[in-house]
Formats: sequence, structure tokens, C-alpha cells
Amino acid sequence: MVNESVMPNEVGFVSIISACSQRKALPEGKRWHGYAIKNLAVLDTFVHNALIDMYAACGCPSDAYNVFKNLRNKNIVSWTSMINAYGDNGHPNEALDLFEEMEAVGERPDEVMMLAVISVCTKLGRSDIGEWIHEYVVRCGFGESVRVANALIDMHSKCGNMEKACSTFDGMTRRTLVTWTAMIQGLALHGHGRAALTRFSQMQREGFRLDEVVVLIMINACSHAGLVEEGKHFFRSMAEEHGMEPWMEHYGSMVDLLCRAGLVNEALDFVMNMPLKPDAVIWRTLVAACRNQGNVNLAAEVLDCMMEMEPEDSGNYVLKSNLHAMIGDWQSVQEVRSSMSCKKVAKTQPAHSYVQPTTMSM
Repeated sequence: MVNESVMPNEVGFVSIISACSQRKALPEGKRWHGYAIKNLAVLDTFVHNALIDMYAACGCPSDAYNVFKNLRNKNIVSWTSMINAYGDNGHPNEALDLFEEMEAVGERPDEVMMLAVISVCTKLGRSDIGEWIHEYVVRCGFGESVRVANALIDMHSKCGNMEKACSTFDGMTRRTLVTWTAMIQGLALHGHGRAALTRFSQMQREGFRLDEVVVLIMINACSHAGLVEEGKHFFRSMAEEHGMEPWMEHYGSMVDLLCRAGLVNEALDFVMNMPLKPDAVIWRTLVAACRNQGNVNLAAEVLDCMMEMEPEDSGNYVLKSNLHAMIGDWQSVQEVRSSMSCKKVAKTQPAHSYVQPTTMSM
């Protein structure tokens, strides 16, 4: 179109930038940003919003903010896009600061905005902020929204506040499959396997059909609660009763279920008879179980398989080195380290954590 000297207008430009967002094509996105500045008389709010989304999708929240701060006529989409840009790129505190700034200028949130802010609070994992945003949601009249309530259940669960998650669930007058899934997943996450099974039975009595995601959550719930036979039943029922094809994640959850119960040999047999090729996560689960039970030889064999699959993953070498160190086989420890050096595998630096107290005043 450009080669034929047809200049795109604002609508065409938004479509082009959206394509760059979907492909995470940052160089092309920057080029079209420059093109718009040179060739469009005015960059309207829709163009700015598209640019914010593009830079956010490409992992550049600072560039997104530069576009945002130069936008004079910000609308609710502009604020939501920028909050998502921060939240999706590991800057939840900046996202909440921007939300406070939006409140200060008198912009009223809508449901989409509230879902974005709840998502940010979920990422922070702090129950005090979770309670604050819940009170804010009710105060602003979004308490009856099923989508918002579902997000609140998920947030409270991931912030460790199961009492609030359950009260939110119980207070809903209408529930969807997502509602039940969020509630059951929260119970599973915190090891309440029996409670998860009870909620699952209630879900079925209300006429909801389970899908692959619900089965996966139920197997995980059984795994955390040590309910081996129940977990096996859910896995078998996929094909036998519901005609579902298990995903890799289902196989991985079954291996985790068996390993947590100390059934390492059964887990190994399960892996060897899988119709899918086991991924590194499954092998790593087996290694951890073998190490916990002192079966160093089997763990070393599994690690050899993992190192073939992931020859550049330093974690596999460290695991194998530690296994040999457990039994005092220092010659093998040195051989593993020498292998890392020869293959130029760099050891991953440890992560850091911090505690940052904040107070929300709204």
C-alpha cells in the first residue's frame, strides 16, 4: 500500500500496530511509530492506545509510558492499557501507583479496568492489598459482576486468603464453570483436597460438565492431599467416561501424585508407558522423588535423560553434582563440573526476594 503511495490513515495505522503487537515485532513497531509521527497530522487517542499495547506486548513498559504520558486526552482504555503494560511486565507496584493517579484525576474505572487491577494485586500476592481492592470493587458497584467475582476468588486464593475466597464464592448468586474452577483450584493450591472434592461434587450436582482443566485441577488437589486412588480415578475417567485425551500436564500431575505418595517405582512405570514423550518437568519430578527417598542411582539415570533433552540447562548438572555429593562420590562431582566447563554451560545466578511494605489509602 505504501509502495503505491497510498497513505494509511489512523484506522489503518492502528491495524498495522496491532499486527506488530500480535507478532511482538518491536523493530517494525518502532518503525511504524516513527512513520506515524512523520506522516499523520495528528496522533489521536486510538493510535496512542495501540502504541501503548504494542510496546507492552514487546516487553517495553517504559516506552509504553512515554507514549502514555504524552497523550493529552486519555480515556479509560488508555489507563487500562498502561496498567496492563506495567502488570504484565513485572511492575505491579507501578501499576497500582498509576491506578491511584487515575483516581486522583477523577477518571472512573469500568469492569475491564477492575479486572486489570485485580490481576495486578494477584501478582503481588499480598492479602492486605487483596482485601483493599475487594472493598474498592464493592464500593464502586462491581460486586455483582460474575467476571469480577471470579477474579477476586482467584486473587484471594493466590494471596493465601482462602476464608475470603470462600466467602466470595458463597455470596455469589450466579456461578459459571470458571467460578467453580477458580474455587476448586484455590482449595487444591492450599492442600484442601477433601474440600476440593466436595466442591467438585456440588459443581456436578448443579449440572456443570467437567473439562480437561477441571480434571487437571482435581488431580493436583488429590496430589497435594495424598488422595492417590481418587487422583487415579480422575485420570482414568478422562478417556473411559468423558472421551478426553490427556494432555502432557495431566501425565505430569499423575507423576507428581505418585511421587508425593512415595510410589517412585510406580511413577517410573507410568512414565515409561506414556503414549507421549515425557518432558523435562516430568523427569525433574522423578529426580526429586528419587533424591528424597535416597535412590541416588535411579536419580542419576533419570538426570542423564534430562541432560540429553536439555544439554544447556545448568540446573540438571547442579542436581547431578549434588546427588553425587550426597553419597561422597567427589570424583563424579568433579567429572560433572568438568563436563559443564567443557560444554560451556553457565551456572544460573540465584534469584533475589524482598519485602516492601506499602499502604493503600483509597
